[in-house]
Amino acid sequence: MVPRGPTVRGGPRPAPSPAAGRAVRHRGQHPVAVPLLLRYADVLDLGALTLTLFFAAYAAGLVPSLLLAGPLSDRDGRRRVVLGGVLAALVCTLVLVAADVGGVTFLVVGRIAQGLASGAVFTVGTVWLRELSASDDDAGPARVRRAAAVASAVMASGFAAGPLVAGFLVQWGPAPQLVALAPSAVLLLVGLVGLRGVPETMTDRRPGRLALGVPPVARRAFWAYLLPVGLTVYTYAVLSLTVFPLLVAAAGFGAVFALVGVSALLVQGSAALVTPLATRLGPVRAGPLAAGLAAGGCGLGYLAVQPGGWPWVLPACLLIGLGEGLGMTSGVAVCDRVAPPDRRGALLSAFYLPVYAGFVVPTVLALVSGDALRGGVPILVLGGVGLLLGVVLLGPGRSALRAAGATTATPLAPVLAPVDGTDR
Repeated sequence: MVPRGPTVRGGPRPAPSPAAGRAVRHRGQHPVAVPLLLRYADVLDLGALTLTLFFAAYAAGLVPSLLLAGPLSDRDGRRRVVLGGVLAALVCTLVLVAADVGGVTFLVVGRIAQGLASGAVFTVGTVWLRELSASDDDAGPARVRRAAAVASAVMASGFAAGPLVAGFLVQWGPAPQLVALAPSAVLLLVGLVGLRGVPETMTDRRPGRLALGVPPVARRAFWAYLLPVGLTVYTYAVLSLTVFPLLVAAAGFGAVFALVGVSALLVQGSAALVTPLATRLGPVRAGPLAAGLAAGGCGLGYLAVQPGGWPWVLPACLLIGLGEGLGMTSGVAVCDRVAPPDRRGALLSAFYLPVYAGFVVPTVLALVSGDALRGGVPILVLGGVGLLLGVVLLGPGRSALRAAGATTATPLAPVLAPVDGTDR
């Protein structure tokens, strides 16, 4: 039986409010930053290594936020943590707008703030929306499914349209950093006001030390399934939105900003749209399939970075996006099944650590590969890693899910997060 979220004293849980959806949707600024970062790299004459370091800076803010935000919300309530995340996202937006003047320092500070905001909202927003939809009556599971569908549709529109529009604005529009980020700032302000009326779901407070880490009951499922499936999510999505366009540009393709906008549309749009399929397949099948799609995307990515091979970027991004959606959806669903209600935020935080470790992979790849990266062979190596992750998920991962009774799961709302900055 799926563990239900905490109940609000005094009656049935209200339906999720639009403000709650907007609070999570603010993550759409994360993929919007992909074409902007490529523009900054061009304007400030930055190399591939420096560009990938901006993604690592995002992870530097994200990791402590992932570790602390979920357990903190378990103890002190969801609203307080989400409001702090939205405020940090506003700061990030203002800093990125001014990055033309502040240069690399502003970009690094903005990316760290973006990581802090994302870590707070990804996990806590996910749990909060699920709990707002849950109730003890027979209609509770149906409300959870409807909330998941609505949230996925809202995020699909933001994740898919945001980077596409930003890519075209950066390529051909005036003042691209201001025009691309202004809608994000407006939505954040609206969400900040609207969140004041959203009910708190953690009414049974547990004062004392934060309960960090993986709950003992979920440790086998975490190491055998959640860790490897988490690595399939953004490791390959960030690769497709940083390394692929940089190498395609080096091979002579001109409209790289527009290409990365279309690529982000494919990655994020397919990741959102595949969510119902992931729910029907269940974690046992969705996890290994995610790893296989990531490996296939790397194979096509290798073809894309060869001279004249840029059209292969599009099917490569499509496969990688499908893998991202399957991996994220199945991982979040498993967290819901194996975690006690009062430790759900902590386990989801732990799951997002390997998910967002993928942001560091392009930096490591650029450092280790050197000039060999231009030929694309390291991309094939990452594809081989994806196949190995699939083997782990098919073997030990499947056994761990069966032992935990988590071979199927009710979808959460929402189940996706973007890439940028693909980004608990």
